[in-house]
Amino acid sequence: MIEFDITTPAGREQVLSKILPESAKQHHQMLRQLFGAEIEYRRRDENHEFFENLYWCAYLLFTVGDPIDTESMWKAKHINMDTGCGFDVENMVGAGVDETVAYLDKQGLRDISRYILSCTELRDQSHVESWAAERRRYFYGA
Repeated sequence: MIEFDITTPAGREQVLSKILPESAKQHHQMLRQLFGAEIEYRRRDENHEFFENLYWCAYLLFTVGDPIDTESMWKAKHINMDTGCGFDVENMVGAGVDETVAYLDKQGLRDISRYILSCTELRDQSHVESWAAERRRYFYGA
């Protein structure tokens, strides 16, 4: 387990830098805590020097592939105009489009599932794979 301080954005950034995509599942609960803290940080409308933390954590949650995380990602996407434009829908389908939509429909979250289905680029698995590879390069340089 990684020692962490999630009380500050800088501390959360340090933690995120220690979690590789391959080990994200081991840190799933911590990633959920980090993501919640980043959502709150963005909602406070402060100086967002660490704005990338939200997207970095979402990418790691994507690699975990648990559709349960989709609802919190939906909330993150709707914090403000910046996240509305900058939060990639691809983050929400780490479990796969069909699996995620089935889960959301079962939970009665049809507004989210309809949105995902309206993003036709998600039906192309190579698009999602390319997006994931680019996110990895962006955050890890490899």
